[in-house]
Amino acid sequence: MNNKKIKVAMVTNHFGITGIGTVMMNYCKTLDKKKYDLTILAGQPISEKYEKECQENGVHLVALPSRHENPKRHYIALWKALRAGHYDIVHDHGSSSMMAIELTIAKLAGVKIRIAHSHNSTCPNMKVHKALNPYFKTTYTKALACGKLAGDWLFGKEQFEILPNGFNTSNFYFSKGNREDIRNNLGIDKQLVIGHIGRFNMQKNQEYLLKIFEKIAEKRKDSILLLVGTGPDAEKVKMLVEQHKYKNQIILYGETDNPAFFYSAMDVFVFPSRFEGLPVVLLEAQISGLPCVVSNKVTQEVDFGDINWQSIDDSPDKWSDAVLTMQVRSDQERDEYRKNNLHLIEKFDISQSIKQLDEIYTKLICFK
Repeated sequence: MNNKKIKVAMVTNHFGITGIGTVMMNYCKTLDKKKYDLTILAGQPISEKYEKECQENGVHLVALPSRHENPKRHYIALWKALRAGHYDIVHDHGSSSMMAIELTIAKLAGVKIRIAHSHNSTCPNMKVHKALNPYFKTTYTKALACGKLAGDWLFGKEQFEILPNGFNTSNFYFSKGNREDIRNNLGIDKQLVIGHIGRFNMQKNQEYLLKIFEKIAEKRKDSILLLVGTGPDAEKVKMLVEQHKYKNQIILYGETDNPAFFYSAMDVFVFPSRFEGLPVVLLEAQISGLPCVVSNKVTQEVDFGDINWQSIDDSPDKWSDAVLTMQVRSDQERDEYRKNNLHLIEKFDISQSIKQLDEIYTKLICFK
């Protein structure tokens, strides 16, 4: 190989604050810029946070028209960008066989190395996914998945490699100072804080979480529900909170750039998702030493060994009992929990993921 940089284009259909977006940014911020020339090709909307991070970290960002609002313009712009960029590798991030369209465009644009990266275990449009799946499997040259569940879902019996979602795990260590700051800012004293961080949408199931909290609040008068995030269902969730019997005990914080602060402020983390690939928030919560009550629709690859798994088909009352029977850990116990699980935490550190991704890219280029 000569000293020419490897040109990589990471592709996603939109670049709002999502799990996929965060993983892509973590990769792009950490990959060696002396070795790689990195570009993100993303449909609107594009987060201002990600736009700023791209500028600060020497990552090119090409904004495409919204795929949702104008698919034709979106795909034409993608083709033009791929043709003009002369990329060595296209790394497509998604959760369904719809990636076949982007990967076909990449092939037509002359990109020989095409990576399909699965980030979830289902998708909204199953009919289209199933119809495209046989063809989709002919469009990529390398298959990656954030976990086994996500890989089995998209690639089936075809071979794929698991690349865990990597992030700076040390950012999420429990902090007594952060706990006190957030609780003081939110007017929380010694109440029991039930926490949730996630995109407000059908998948994350905040509507059901509000029903769970109603049962919790009936049994624990000092309980608080802290919801952190935003998304397409934000207005719907806000309306449900306004109608909630215990609305004065619910905090809708909105979006944050510092989720680690909020994990430290919580006592129990609740995650009733309808489906997931490999949710980074659950890893972050456990690193912070939080007891977690989680839907059994979530892959158990994220379990450090102490998650309380519950069925979303069960009653909110049963979930509330599970939450209230979780032992709230002291500051010291939370720190000890992290130290006892370092061997599991390290697997998800960005340093390990980037080492693996660099090896994947390098091998693909060598055998090009």
